[in-house]
Amino acid sequence: MLTVPAFVWRGGAVMRGVIVGVGTGIFVGLLAWLDSGLWLAAVLAAAIITVVYGIWLGLRMVRYWPGAAALSGEQRVRVVGVTRWGGRIGDPTLGQPVVDYADGLHKSAETGRPFRWVLPLFLVVAIVTAGWDAIFGSTRDVIASCVYLVLLGFELLWWPGRRDQLLVNADRARERAVALIERARGAAG
Repeated sequence: MLTVPAFVWRGGAVMRGVIVGVGTGIFVGLLAWLDSGLWLAAVLAAAIITVVYGIWLGLRMVRYWPGAAALSGEQRVRVVGVTRWGGRIGDPTLGQPVVDYADGLHKSAETGRPFRWVLPLFLVVAIVTAGWDAIFGSTRDVIASCVYLVLLGFELLWWPGRRDQLLVNADRARERAVALIERARGAAG
């Protein structure tokens, strides 16, 4: 859920799953083609990842922010954008969705933390594979190995900081939304 940009939230639950699944499937399919040189491998990888990842992440998005269904597409995009950037929502009726989405981001981040130990292991395997490909593989194999190394480098070096910044921004937006809700209640009461 942390990696899903605001524009994806414009659609309903099924459309969100389709967008995320297709985007990820195409990316993985291209990596499979780069690695194997076979279009059949690319199509199979893309199809399998599209279905599996689309369903999995679509369900995960619904589980961590069930209140999204009560909002229009534009409202969801606005709430997600404001929360991810740590801004002010301005509309008291969208204050609670900001709080709920921020809480969902934190829950999503917590469920991913136990699996972070696997990434250094993948990095070691990728380095060994890149060395093997450099000595015994084709140019295509070396390029594919380098792409995997760069992607793992982003995951290990860049993403933790970006994830933490997203969570700090979500906390700031949540605090602002809670203050807005309290002001609205005070004005109404």
